[in-house]
Amino acid sequence: MKHWIHRPLPHHEETNVVFFRGTSLDALTQGLLDQRRRPLAYGKGAEWGVLMHDMFSWDSGDCGLTEYGRLCPAGSELVVFETEPCIAKAHGPSFQYLRDGRLFAGFSFETPYYRGGEEPDLLLPALTAARLIRPADLGRDDDEERIVETITGFLSLPELEMP
Repeated sequence: MKHWIHRPLPHHEETNVVFFRGTSLDALTQGLLDQRRRPLAYGKGAEWGVLMHDMFSWDSGDCGLTEYGRLCPAGSELVVFETEPCIAKAHGPSFQYLRDGRLFAGFSFETPYYRGGEEPDLLLPALTAARLIRPADLGRDDDEERIVETITGFLSLPELEMP
């Protein structure tokens, strides 16, 4: 079975997966449409919902990043996975965790030891326990899946079943 971090939707490249709580699916969808990002699929769990959308705008030439802070009102949280940030250049996925419109933690899967946000070390204990934080520990074929499993476990995100 293919893990969802690698092209979670068939026939859609450069798809972002956004887990959300504290905001509605309608508000998130409208915010993405306002930024010219096409929502592709969604689901709702007990605590977290999930929405997948095209990373880039439907306008040709608009390759700017989605402004998730605008989509995360007070009292809400977003967990964003950019699954294929640049297929042509073979960049790995990245992760952002936002609360109340602010980035709390984020990093590229290629360099999880370079973290950013207001609480960049929020996931440090979990990443360290999974042996995913030092360059010497990385290089396995399943590193990206292990990083996703570590993040989803730490934040209690629902499992995504993909065919």
